[in-house]
Amino acid sequence: MSFAEVLAEVRKCAGVSVTVISDRDGIPVESWGGAAGESEELIAEYSTFLREITTANHELQLGELEQIVVAAERKIVLITNITETYFLMTVVGRDGNPGKARFASRVAAFRLHQEFV
Repeated sequence: MSFAEVLAEVRKCAGVSVTVISDRDGIPVESWGGAAGESEELIAEYSTFLREITTANHELQLGELEQIVVAAERKIVLITNITETYFLMTVVGRDGNPGKARFASRVAAFRLHQEFV
């Protein structure tokens, strides 16, 4: 199954406007949606945030980071770990279904895991 096929299941969720597979350095592997440059800007900003959260999580001995949800006024950003090096970012509008998108992102990350180890 290709990356695009796995991400298609996530994109079917109501309100999903962006899906991106990226590494922790902010280099996208596969992306879909968003305005020109939007996914690259999101990845650049959130990859730094993700590194900091991962470090804090490790220092506090909370276990392996699985998913982060950032709920803002207009959109919700879901960051789901695929491996220690790669993650899936999904952006959902407030009028969408973030719960279903969150579940679909976790399923997609599980399916993609073998491709990145």
